[in-house]
Amino acid sequence: MTPPADRRFTKDTPDQPAIVDLVRRRIAVLITAFALPGALLILGSPAGPPPGAPRIAAIGILLSTVPVSLIVYRTRTAFLWFNRPSRQASLALAFTVYADVGTAAFLLLFRDQGTALFGCALFAVVSSFVAFFGTSVAVVFHVVATTAVILTITLRAAMDPGSDTLALAAAGVSLWLAVNGTMTVISQTSATLHSNLSTQIGRAQTDPLTGLLNLRGLEQMVLRRVDDDVTLGFLLVDLDHFKRVNDLHGHLVGDDVLALAASRLATFVGDDGLVARRGGEEFLVVITADVDEGELIDRAESARHRLHVPADAVPITASVGASLVTPDDIADQDVRSTVRLGMHRADIAMYRAKSAGRDNVQFHGSRRG
Repeated sequence: MTPPADRRFTKDTPDQPAIVDLVRRRIAVLITAFALPGALLILGSPAGPPPGAPRIAAIGILLSTVPVSLIVYRTRTAFLWFNRPSRQASLALAFTVYADVGTAAFLLLFRDQGTALFGCALFAVVSSFVAFFGTSVAVVFHVVATTAVILTITLRAAMDPGSDTLALAAAGVSLWLAVNGTMTVISQTSATLHSNLSTQIGRAQTDPLTGLLNLRGLEQMVLRRVDDDVTLGFLLVDLDHFKRVNDLHGHLVGDDVLALAASRLATFVGDDGLVARRGGEEFLVVITADVDEGELIDRAESARHRLHVPADAVPITASVGASLVTPDDIADQDVRSTVRLGMHRADIAMYRAKSAGRDNVQFHGSRRG
């Protein structure tokens, strides 16, 4: 038995480029780097946490950066800024809460709150993460938490005899602006860029005539949808004698026929499949629910019958090739190779259907054992 699809497909896919790994590793390094200034204060400065329970608690906070850094190093789905998975919201919020609460607890343990105020600059590093990877909930939590901590530490520092209240107030405001003012701007900019990029990616992954996915978009959607160890069904649908439609009725009518066929296929496939335009008059259907040969052939026949409505101005018939790609076929392949394998098998079957007189279904591929 092969592992689930997110581990079965190799890492060399469009959703997991090398830049994601680079960002994740650098954030992991920054987490452990958080412990360095704290360690220096604990080891050699009277400004840090006093001996006893406060110092023990501070050391525990510093040591927690090691396992958290390792978790971040291994957690890919928290760092897909350009294509955020559903789990990212909870992961980003959890990391934001950990970073803010841990940093705040450590700083509040300082004997010298003036020194702790300088330490609030560390929140700016957390801000950079929240701005790009956090949701609105994480942004709001970070702003509220850091505002409360900076204000509290500033007031505590101002209560020390001989403190320069105005200087501390200026330092507190400056830190707040560095931590939250710039983060708010970056967060809004990031959201706008993400929205625009998503729109551009969507356009690049769809066919402008039919609104269906193109092959690139299909690969992306297969990667996101196939979460279980399933056998995938492929149908390659070729509209019969389409050149004749263009020759007799013109290309505008031909475009209408393609759009009508695309609409009927998309409606027929529903939520457990994907439809793409491969090019010309050919459409590729991927059934993402677990299917066997008999079920796939039944669906192919149903699709063929749905396409043909005798009352149409230009009735549609289609030659359909069907194929299966089993978990054993998928093992150790990237998603593009998997789609191409299923498409190749369906292509062979589709040409058999054309050779058999068109307007029929033929099957070719791996049978389930």
